[in-house]
Amino acid sequence: MSLLVETIKVENGNILNIRFHNERMIRSLYRIYGLRRPADLEKYITIPEFARSGVYKCRVLYDDKSTQVKFLPYTIKPVRSLKLIVDDIICYPYKYIARDKLNRLMELRGDCDDILIIKNGMVTDTSYTNVVFRDIDGNWVTPVTYLLPGTRRASLLQSGLINETIITYSDIDKYTEVKLINAMLGIEDTEGIPLESIFF
Repeated sequence: MSLLVETIKVENGNILNIRFHNERMIRSLYRIYGLRRPADLEKYITIPEFARSGVYKCRVLYDDKSTQVKFLPYTIKPVRSLKLIVDDIICYPYKYIARDKLNRLMELRGDCDDILIIKNGMVTDTSYTNVVFRDIDGNWVTPVTYLLPGTRRASLLQSGLINETIITYSDIDKYTEVKLINAMLGIEDTEGIPLESIFF
């Protein structure tokens, strides 16, 4: 079985959103391995000197028996266009390192930067992020039909900065733009992708 991974943003030596990563780790260990135990990722993470300034990606790889921590420099990958890809059977409820199915779908993106997956007529996620749409009133909403329960998504929902709603394929043109969010990307970190840059 593939290792699980938590990708955690470390900014100027600060570990961000750690509570939501701990919660997801607890859920994953219980649902996959039947383990009921608290998770405290901070006890595994020692920030090296080189990662105490700027933005770094901390990757915690784990299963029921082991935990490994790696730090990588991070730069935002620009995504300016999305290809709509239909896959009614894809399932990615846990953050595994193995992403074979998602990688195969990415090969269908053509000239676009990433994909937006439609499952059973519902908007879900891109290949590596949850999504948020801006409505005509300027509010941000995220689909209830996500593939992976993202930590940034959970944080934004709890803070009230975004709300969940049903978004079907035919609903997309009701919105003004879409942004990608994940542990490393907040709403404020990237430009929005306009609807005319979403292609079938």
